[in-house]
Amino acid sequence: MVMAEYTLEVKKEELDKKIKELAEKYRKDVMIPGFRKGRAPVELIKVRFSRELEAEGFQEIAGAKLEEILEKHRPFIYAGPDVLDVKKDEEKGNITLKVGLEVPPEIGKIDYKKLSRELPGGEVTEKDIEKELEKLREINAELKPVKRKIKKGDSVLVDIEMGDVKMTNYSLDIGNDTLSRFIKGMKAGEEKKEEIEFPEKFSIPELAGKKGEIKVKVLDVKEKVLPEIDDEFAKNMGFENLDDMKKEIRAQLEEDLKENLEKKIREKILDNLIEQFDIEPPESLVRSLSVNMTRADAEKEAKRIAILDAIALKEKIEITNEDIDRKLNEVAEGKIDEEKLPGYRDNLRPVLIREKTIEFLIKKVRGEDGDN
Repeated sequence: MVMAEYTLEVKKEELDKKIKELAEKYRKDVMIPGFRKGRAPVELIKVRFSRELEAEGFQEIAGAKLEEILEKHRPFIYAGPDVLDVKKDEEKGNITLKVGLEVPPEIGKIDYKKLSRELPGGEVTEKDIEKELEKLREINAELKPVKRKIKKGDSVLVDIEMGDVKMTNYSLDIGNDTLSRFIKGMKAGEEKKEEIEFPEKFSIPELAGKKGEIKVKVLDVKEKVLPEIDDEFAKNMGFENLDDMKKEIRAQLEEDLKENLEKKIREKILDNLIEQFDIEPPESLVRSLSVNMTRADAEKEAKRIAILDAIALKEKIEITNEDIDRKLNEVAEGKIDEEKLPGYRDNLRPVLIREKTIEFLIKKVRGEDGDN
């Protein structure tokens, strides 16, 4: 557990002054026999209500000192404050209070060379573009009825019976799977039955993991006639020509690649941070995260969060209320309850700071900040 301990001291002089202030504050409302309301001497009030005044005075002074400590760690306080110990110096009258907070750890200097180790990269190639063109050919293929034997790539319509499973007019593209291998070589109108076993992860859920006799009747067979990849095809797809189509495909692939790489780079940087800083995960974070993931994954995620928070504090990475409100409006489409806005801000602030911290780290490892 990442527990920071702090000792607060409330001196007798501070407490005496606060008790006097409180006695004067309550004097107008206090009724003591022998005195009119609001006329009782302050010293008498201090004696009569000594226990209550001392408790309230201590609470106010200690609370203010504690607030200063909490402010240093906000918004990254995972648990606490917990009172660990209370002592009173009977001779001097001073009271010391030891409190604990579960907060981010203190970390040393970040090694950005280690942080940038094995970061993924990549680029869009002509082969990638050709693959996309082939997909478009498949999508825009014409289906032509044939009377020959079924082969790979054909589209067939079949009736299937296997035990209690009955599937009629089932459409299937012939590939290399278990059912396709069984059907290959048949013709429209033919029936076939045979003992067969399907793998547990078969693509047709009704047949996955089943073993026994299967009966298949072929109703229809069509072959796919793929269009030629040329200017005419590109025009049919809404482009001026084939080159224009390829440019658009490349642009989309590059955008997808960038987004995918960003995710992978973020993950790798976070993993490298865990390797660089061997910390114990905050237990309260682990418990809350464990609700939606395994204990091992929760510990890993808690380490990531704690290290990011530590870096944010170290590098003084902050966001404004305007940043938070902009994000809230983006998510909630402007439907924000003004009364709940402070609570929303408190919850979202650490999340957005972590996002900004990751962006900071990515710029660092790429040398984009001019300070690496």
